[in-house]
Amino acid sequence: MRADKSKTDQHWDDRARVEADSAKVNIADLAQRAVENDFIFAHLSPSDEVLEAGCGNGYLTEEIRRRTRAVDAFDFSESMIAAAKKIHGEDNNRFFVQSVLSPEGIDRQYDKLVCVRVLINLNDLSEQQQAIRNFARWVRPGGMLILVEGFKDGFDSLSALRRDAGLPPLQPAAINFYSYVADLMPTIESSFDIVDSWNSGMFDLLTRMAYPLLVGPEKSAGPGEFHERLLPLARGVQLEGLAPYARLRGFLLMRR
Repeated sequence: MRADKSKTDQHWDDRARVEADSAKVNIADLAQRAVENDFIFAHLSPSDEVLEAGCGNGYLTEEIRRRTRAVDAFDFSESMIAAAKKIHGEDNNRFFVQSVLSPEGIDRQYDKLVCVRVLINLNDLSEQQQAIRNFARWVRPGGMLILVEGFKDGFDSLSALRRDAGLPPLQPAAINFYSYVADLMPTIESSFDIVDSWNSGMFDLLTRMAYPLLVGPEKSAGPGEFHERLLPLARGVQLEGLAPYARLRGFLLMRR
C-alpha cells in the first residue's frame, strides 16, 4: 500500500472540500453517471452484501444501499469519507478509509464488489493489477465484481475519428493513468470469468463526435444540455460493436 498521497489523491482530497454540489464531486457529467449506473444496478440484488471500492463522498453508495441488504464503502481520501458520513450517514452501511492497494484492513468477503472509475486514479499498470488481485480477495467464490473503468483504447479510437473529421484529439485528464484493456485482462482473468459487459461507445460517439461537429469543439467542452437530451438514446442502445470507441468499459466478473 502507498502510504503517501499522490497528486491524484490530493486532487480528490481537495475536491471533497471545494465542490458545493455533492452529486458532482466524483464526476460532473451526471448523464454519463446515469448510463454507468444502469449497468451497475442491473446486477444488484436485494439480498446482496456489497463492498464499494473508491466510494468518494458516498453518492453512489446511497443508491447501492437502497437496492441491497448492506454495503460497506471505502475511499483513500479522508475528506471524502468524512463528507460521506456527514451527507449520507451509516444506516445499512459503513464508510471507512482504505486503499485498493492494501490487502489488509478488510477481513471478510462480499457477494458483490462495485468499483467505478477508480483504477484510473492509480499511478501505473502494476498498481492497477495489484488492486484487481485485492478485489479477488474480497469477493467470495461465485460472487461478482462489477467493474466500470476507463481505458486508453477508446481515447485512441475516438481521437483517430476526430482527426479524420477535422477535430482535435481527446485529451485524457492529466491526473489519470489509462491502461489498455488487453494489458489488464490477464490479471482479471486469473481470478474472474466475464459474465456480462457494457461499453459507453454510443454515449461517447454522440458527445465526443456528433456534438462537437454540430456546435464546434470550443463550445462542446464539458457536460451540458446536449448530454441530458441524448440520454434516452445512450441508455437505450447498447452495441458491442461500439466498444472500440468507448472511453469506459464495464465488466460483470464472477469470482472463481
